[in-house]
Amino acid sequence: MVAGGRWRASAVFIVAGLVLTACGDDGSSASGAAGTFTDGAQLQTDNLTSFDPGLVSTLDESQVTSAIYDGLTDFDFSDKAKPVLKGLVAERWQANADASEYTFTLKKRLVFSNGDPVLPSSFKYAWVRAGQKDFASPYGYLINYIKGGADLQAGKVTNLNSSIIADDAAMTLKVILESPFADFPVVVSHSFFYPLPEKVVSKLTDQTQWDKGLMIGNGPFMLEKPKSDTEVVLVRNDKWAGSVLGDKKAVLDKIVFKVTKDVESAYTDFEAGNVMSATIPSGKYSDAQSKYGNTTKSLLLGSYHFDFGFTDPQLGGEKNLKLRQAISLAVDREQINQKVFEGVRTLSAGVTPNGIPGFKAGICKFCTFDLTKAKSLLKEWQDAGNKLSGPISIDYKTGDSSADVVAIIQQNLKDLGIEVKTNPVSSKYFGSMAAGGCHLCRAGWYADYPTYGNFMFDLFSKAAVGGNNLGSFDDPKFDSILTKAQSEPDDTKRATLYQQAEDYLLNGAMAVLTLNWLNGDQVYAKNVVNYGQSPLGLILWERVGLKK
Repeated sequence: MVAGGRWRASAVFIVAGLVLTACGDDGSSASGAAGTFTDGAQLQTDNLTSFDPGLVSTLDESQVTSAIYDGLTDFDFSDKAKPVLKGLVAERWQANADASEYTFTLKKRLVFSNGDPVLPSSFKYAWVRAGQKDFASPYGYLINYIKGGADLQAGKVTNLNSSIIADDAAMTLKVILESPFADFPVVVSHSFFYPLPEKVVSKLTDQTQWDKGLMIGNGPFMLEKPKSDTEVVLVRNDKWAGSVLGDKKAVLDKIVFKVTKDVESAYTDFEAGNVMSATIPSGKYSDAQSKYGNTTKSLLLGSYHFDFGFTDPQLGGEKNLKLRQAISLAVDREQINQKVFEGVRTLSAGVTPNGIPGFKAGICKFCTFDLTKAKSLLKEWQDAGNKLSGPISIDYKTGDSSADVVAIIQQNLKDLGIEVKTNPVSSKYFGSMAAGGCHLCRAGWYADYPTYGNFMFDLFSKAAVGGNNLGSFDDPKFDSILTKAQSEPDDTKRATLYQQAEDYLLNGAMAVLTLNWLNGDQVYAKNVVNYGQSPLGLILWERVGLKK
């Protein structure tokens, strides 16, 4: 997830007067003592736009939003290699024969933190609200899965009464899709599909201002007070119904998320003892491991890559295919991993990481370092009458390790014979890239849910242009394969189609410069227990506790 990916900022957990001890992050039953936790690892200023479920777009924001809200479904990652989708607010669901209609039966007597009932209509209201054209959700394209959703996005209609049928008396939510989609129960685990208390939210004069006050949710925590520019404070929601792991009550009394300027600032605060967790900056992983020991190491379902901007006349389009292939072959991924990430990440030969059902290793033919072949392809491109009118631009977000990565890429491309100018962006990075500002731009993604389509459709489909598709890649052949994959009910056949789509993306079109897949990068205090990242990069805040 972002505004182009689910990128985490840094957050700080401060537990008043208590010390935490590491008990691993293996998803075991929640334990530890209550208290106040101050987090400095998760919230970086430039990654924050909104905590509203319909507007959240980065992992930083999701750390808070997912603690306040529960959706219809959620994943049990007890076995991280084999995630299991389970009902959360939904007790069960059933599809028709071709997976074009779903009926969710909701659990009874669930309530929001203010006591209002969580009903099928709470979901219908929230989905239609988030899918409205004027709401401008970065994930608005998700409503297109539902029949009539494209018209809602386009502003042609104002409701989806014929395709979302909420029966509050029967506690059922029937959803009619635009076309068969076997992964729909997975997709509704996303924050875009969280419920809202309609009586409260409908009174807002500006729907985009919901997170400026006391948002009301149905998750393990709730806002103690409106957010500020410096912190977000959550307290336990004692009306919470529990998680898919069997937890019935959040351990901590309070979580204080401190808003920090960047990863380095948060880590400095952690070392000073001001906060209880931090994201580890580039070049500091070995140091953090040796000093503190308490680090998250598990493989995450995330990709760090750069998108080629298809609106850039120097890089985009079919005529520049061999140029893009040459650039990809000229980049030394191992050098980047060793010098910037201390070798802790996994080199990638694709976008979709291991752990996603259907994953296939080694799809990309141009994702290894081969300067000789790169120079040959560049010459073929030039011999066809092409030439660069000036240096190519590399766009990146300031405040993380991207500057170090870009410096290596810049030198790699100089060795290829291509001059590079850099474009560091300090604010609203993802938004400016999505709006057509991408040349060769830092992208990346934490999975919203563990499906192949989340790395293909959400990042590279035409529907995602202007949102998470930072490079504005728009290719009918690619979209045609995606359409077939999404409507294929057989898991094996669906995976094969997605593999074909990624093969075309990386080899037939070369739309993305892959670099590495992500591993856990958090450090936490010794008095913290059950501080673990799920493969989606989220901390299960309801399980975090303090040493007894």
